[in-house]
Order: sequence, then structure tokens, then C-alpha cells
Amino acid sequence: MLKTEFEPRLITTREAAALVRVNPRTILNWIQREAIPYVELPSTGGRKEYRIPLAAFLSSLSGTYDMAEEVRQLDERARAAGVTEEQVVAALADEGDAAT
Repeated sequence: MLKTEFEPRLITTREAAALVRVNPRTILNWIQREAIPYVELPSTGGRKEYRIPLAAFLSSLSGTYDMAEEVRQLDERARAAGVTEEQVVAALADEGDAAT
């Protein structure tokens, strides 16, 4: 098995949708158009499931705002406050559910 010191941070389509405040279906449309980077997981029961590399996703967004820098700063503040990545992911998922 591939072992590295640092692992890429992969997020779900719901987490990506919550991050940029769009409907999860929009993320799936972007994946189908190959407008954003993604990894397709092995099929389970005929349903396709994807993961999105966070850094590459942020890099694929265009505009005048550096969202990647904001995410880095938020991560640093969360670590300093003792908030775990699992808590952040759960909060994003809850927020995404509320938006749909």
C-alpha cells in the first residue's frame, strides 16, 4: 500500500458543495463536464461515488479571490483551537444539508 507522510485531503461532493455554497447536483454536473478534478471510487451497487482533492478543487476555481489561502488560515485557526478535521467535516455536511 502506498504510504506517504502527507495524504491528499479528499472531500465528498456534498462537502465541496457546502464549501462553495452550491447544490451538490452542481458539483456532479461539474464532474460530468470534467470542469473540476475528481477521483471516482469503485462502484458499489451501480451508484457512482466521487472524492474531490481539496487543493486541486480550490485551484480549479477562477476569479480574483484566493480561497485556498482562506482555507489554509481557517485550518490553522481550527488546529490552534483544538477543533478536529472530523468536527469541521461534520459541520460542513450539516451546513450543506441545510442548504439543500
